[in-house]
Amino acid sequence: MIQFKFLKNVFKPAKKFRLRKKKDAVGNLNEQKDLSGRFCTRPFEQYDIYKSGHAFSCCSSWLKLPLGNVKQSNPADLWNSEASQAIRASIFDGSFKYCDQKLCPNIQNNSLPTLTEMESDAHYGAIIKNKITALDDGPVFINFCSDHSCNLSCPSCRTQKILHSGGLLFEEQKAIHAKMVHAFLKEPTDRTFAINVTGSGDPFGSKIYREFLQDLNGADFPNLKIHLQTNGVMFTEKNWDKLHKIHNNLGNLIISLDAATGPTYDITRRGGNWDLLQNNLAFLSQRVAEGFFKYFRLDYVAQVDNFTEMPAFVELASRYNPHQIYFSLVTDWGTWSKEVYDEKCIWKENHPRFQEFLEVLKDPIFDNPKVDLGNLTHYREIALAAG
Repeated sequence: MIQFKFLKNVFKPAKKFRLRKKKDAVGNLNEQKDLSGRFCTRPFEQYDIYKSGHAFSCCSSWLKLPLGNVKQSNPADLWNSEASQAIRASIFDGSFKYCDQKLCPNIQNNSLPTLTEMESDAHYGAIIKNKITALDDGPVFINFCSDHSCNLSCPSCRTQKILHSGGLLFEEQKAIHAKMVHAFLKEPTDRTFAINVTGSGDPFGSKIYREFLQDLNGADFPNLKIHLQTNGVMFTEKNWDKLHKIHNNLGNLIISLDAATGPTYDITRRGGNWDLLQNNLAFLSQRVAEGFFKYFRLDYVAQVDNFTEMPAFVELASRYNPHQIYFSLVTDWGTWSKEVYDEKCIWKENHPRFQEFLEVLKDPIFDNPKVDLGNLTHYREIALAAG
């Protein structure tokens, strides 16, 4: 069984933390929210590992304070690190001070539950009542996102294709992954938890993750759910068959398209294959229907190159019967110059096509109950209010 070193005290603020530097989304019209009385489960259940070795309890675009670094620490020990407890304390006091409120989709779409609602929860009730920040249980959602290898080189994410299969960088990423596997998957366990692969690249484009998924014996972890986050191009029937040892462990499937037509896809998803992707989506939607995946989501990152196709994407995605059709604002990952990034940010008020963006958001197709506009939600409110 997995062993964790647990801190027994409830957190008491003792130090100030320097937030991980990341370019700010200047010009974002999303509003700061009054989050007093609200609760977020992520810092109490999630563990993300990045290529630097830094661990986070949420997407680092939304919560920028790392828990620590697995290169210097046992990954399990970081779960109750001082930084981790500080983040949890900020949820209890309602400040959410480590969160980027304007980018967090759960804050912007008003989906955070109230503390009152969660107090009746069998697991979180006692945690909330006693404001516990040092947890006796390990993370229940582990996001493997340290390897950036991908079969695509989308301009919003990277300047060139990244495929680590040998050399120093590959060995560094392999070592980080090995530490995570040793900490959380060393021995068979009936613990209930989930692993997500991957938010950093593609699980099939990565040699490390592809081999990990093919070799993992799901029978050793009967209560493990494996979530796959992919561009879908390499998720062919052949690669599906190679995952046979974890077919019974599959949980969520998230596929990002960022386009509704082939020509736009060639711009936003550089190196992809639109026709192959559509074939794969048809095949995988059948696996969803057969019950192999419990949740199926299709994603779209909005920017100047694709925003006019947002309504068409809802129509396209609906053909594959996903549980959710999800939108988000393009994030600055440092791959573009400031000038180019600003040109991509259709959601900035000073953008020459901003009003056109609002007109697109007026389309009633976004009332589809499967559509989640995430951190675009407030922009649709602005559009509809303008009439």
